Amino acid sequence: MIPRLRRLLVSLAAAAALLVAAPVAAPQSKPAAKGGTMKESSASRDAHEKILKAYGVYPNQELQDYVNELGQRIARKSSLPNAEWTFVLLDDDSINAFTTGCCFVYLHRGLLANLNSEAELAGVIGHEIAHVTQKHPQKRQTRGLLATLGVLGAAVLTGSGAVADLASVGAQAWVQGYGRDNELEADRVGLQFSTAAGYRPEAMGEVFEMFRRGERFEIDRARAEGRPPNIYHGLFSSHPAPDARAVQAAKGAAGINGTPPGGWIDNRETYLRRIDGMTYGSSRAQGIVRGNRFYHADLGITLAVPTGWTIENQRDRLIFYTPEKDSVVQVTVQAVPPNQGPREFLMTQLKGASVYGSEPFTSNGMQGFATITANGSPLDRGAGPVRWAVLYRGGSAYVFAGASRASRNGVPEADGLFQSVVQTLRGLKPAEAPLAEPFRLRVKTAAPGTRLADFTSSMPEEKYAKEQLQLINGLYPNGEPRPGSLFKAVE
Repeated sequence: MIPRLRRLLVSLAAAAALLVAAPVAAPQSKPAAKGGTMKESSASRDAHEKILKAYGVYPNQELQDYVNELGQRIARKSSLPNAEWTFVLLDDDSINAFTTGCCFVYLHRGLLANLNSEAELAGVIGHEIAHVTQKHPQKRQTRGLLATLGVLGAAVLTGSGAVADLASVGAQAWVQGYGRDNELEADRVGLQFSTAAGYRPEAMGEVFEMFRRGERFEIDRARAEGRPPNIYHGLFSSHPAPDARAVQAAKGAAGINGTPPGGWIDNRETYLRRIDGMTYGSSRAQGIVRGNRFYHADLGITLAVPTGWTIENQRDRLIFYTPEKDSVVQVTVQAVPPNQGPREFLMTQLKGASVYGSEPFTSNGMQGFATITANGSPLDRGAGPVRWAVLYRGGSAYVFAGASRASRNGVPEADGLFQSVVQTLRGLKPAEAPLAEPFRLRVKTAAPGTRLADFTSSMPEEKYAKEQLQLINGLYPNGEPRPGSLFKAVE
């Protein structure tokens, strides 16, 4: 299954090139209007290119423009209306939004998939704009910001040339927050901005409810699976959603008494029509997981994952591991260096490491090389061995790294399984091309008797498909779409 709330569990280091997304331009910075200004942060500008490279820009210019235009509209109502604001929709399925400072705001498409009106999106954007206007990123200091933007996983292969930047860049402000006081301030000030732009202020409370429903689902699921819950957005259960007093205060600050002429903007149908067809789950650039197989259209490859293993499909690598998390495999890809065969390639990557058991091999017409490093396993703080293998296909080098918590005679316990996984890599057959296309949101109109359970067969999740549909529609745990209303399905 593809985790909906992604968590970086463990990474094996290997030099890897980021897979490149379709060429859609991020919106350029531009003045929102005359008024207050703030000097653009050099750290934010430097981080901007890294973020775009790591996540990729969602390849839909109309949706990019929609997000940017909405952001500019709210920014004009902020205390920095003349600052140069940039709003970008990232090609990532996490439920997340963040800012790195003046004046960059990033939204993940996974967040948009879980919102249900333009007013909710406006509330999120207002919250992030408020972090900037209140200088919360600067208060965390440059070092703290760079730590947030840095590597989320740490390689353990000490002294080896294979130790690389994992490129998991993620300034996840909605996850880590800026501290309770700053978050409460961003709630209050951001609500003023979105309300001044005419958006229904109560919608921000519905955003909080969306996150809380996700937490409730995780708690329910963890109980059923007999494990502790992994609460992703503890921030939203640690302080209250905007209440009636906060809403009234936001209206007062915006100079609005009662209901504005023409009514509050909610735009539920407009919003849902905008995200109709948006990628759900992994993108084409990441590759698609169906069952226990991974398909990548741009690379033209497929490989099998052991049945029952969890798949962490990240933008620049594929990680899969056992339910007990005692064995893990990582797959990365990079360009084949000129005049360098598989052996030379892998030995260069592992330069400085103690290796043994090295041998060339072939698989499905591809040339490869395999070896074992005496240490480097992330499952036991670098003490255990790691199985490495590389396969050449065209101009790409596919690098596999596998480790187990236990080992025998200097070999990872699951080494036989690791090697069999390598052997499953092959070219994509023409008939498999549709399997490499991403799942997409489809907006439908509910008829009398419509039940979300009737739409679970096309969901990528193998388990809890109905619950995921309930979550993205704001109907968890027991809701169903009302006849005549729009709802989201996945195809």
